[in-house]
Amino acid sequence: MSSFAVDASLAEARTEACLALLRALVETESQSRDEDGNSNAAEVLATALTKAGGRVERIPAPGLGEHVIARFDDDATSADAPILVLGHVDTVHPAGTLDRCPFDVSQQKVRGPGVYDMKAGLAVAATALGALAEQGCSPRSAITFMATCDEEIGSPDSRRRIEAEARSSKAALVLEPSVPGGAAKTRRKGVADYVLEVSGRAAHAGIEPDKGASAVREAALQVARVYDLAAPEAGTTVNVGTISGGTAGNVVAADARCSVDVRFWKTSEGHRVDAGLRSLVPADDRCALRLHGKINRGALERTPESARLFETAKLVADRIGFRLEEGETGGASDGNFTSAAGCPTLDGLGPDGAGAHTLQEYVLLADIPRRIRFLAALFQTL
Repeated sequence: MSSFAVDASLAEARTEACLALLRALVETESQSRDEDGNSNAAEVLATALTKAGGRVERIPAPGLGEHVIARFDDDATSADAPILVLGHVDTVHPAGTLDRCPFDVSQQKVRGPGVYDMKAGLAVAATALGALAEQGCSPRSAITFMATCDEEIGSPDSRRRIEAEARSSKAALVLEPSVPGGAAKTRRKGVADYVLEVSGRAAHAGIEPDKGASAVREAALQVARVYDLAAPEAGTTVNVGTISGGTAGNVVAADARCSVDVRFWKTSEGHRVDAGLRSLVPADDRCALRLHGKINRGALERTPESARLFETAKLVADRIGFRLEEGETGGASDGNFTSAAGCPTLDGLGPDGAGAHTLQEYVLLADIPRRIRFLAALFQTL
């Protein structure tokens, strides 16, 4: 392709519209499990995607809100499988956060609850598609734009739909925020969560302690074994975040429990730790162990296919004077699902900024027109 439809001046001209959409999304507060808030945010985004030329479907997620799927496939110039463009409207911020952290554009930053993670990514991508439509230009491949309402709580309702769309797509572009500094994310750690429950035998700690089997003591012994499953050289971390048990200081504890968080760069490492946790046996045979949980998200691994996807994106960025680097993060996203489904995935394509999940989150104002132009060019290329 000799040129891209959205040049720097057009991207700058569309920035105010993008900020208006971003303001509407941020001011529609949408904490996970706020069904009305997430449905309202879905409506805001659906309206923008319809205006950009998408065929929009709003899918109810009872108790959570609505997912949005917009298909841009009428005028695609390639007969290839579609590109999946993925994001989420839910945030970690409860209703009322705007009172303490209002939407604000000042000092070259855009602030507000959910602005960085990840409503700016949604606004920029929708604006890029709208800018292409205004120029009478279509994406090269059909696009499936999917925004879910449950990502921050592990995507319990949307996961199967994401995986199904990924299996029928040739690539996935995830609109989560970039690595601070602007790099795309070509690797994300996978995540597994567990609760280890221990049952022992109660007894009076002063009169007949020998008749008891302390679940707290057993849990402490098991915590050491759990930590032994970590592999720092491979980047595999294990963390016991909470531990509780017993009823009183003079009672041999009958019950205890602890939570276990596991992170890994390779899904094979996740399976290794999972097998290790499931093979734990009591040190005191009067106690019993029960493990609850599993791998929630496999790792987003850098595969040859995803590496080629990044190189294409890098070349597109180079052509518009935007240097795109690659990075990684220990946090997970729905991009982990698309990668595990075999779909080449490039994550972290949203605007640069910082402060995810805090009242200080922001995106850089200067990065918004650059991302509009970059995503529009990427849609014309893939």
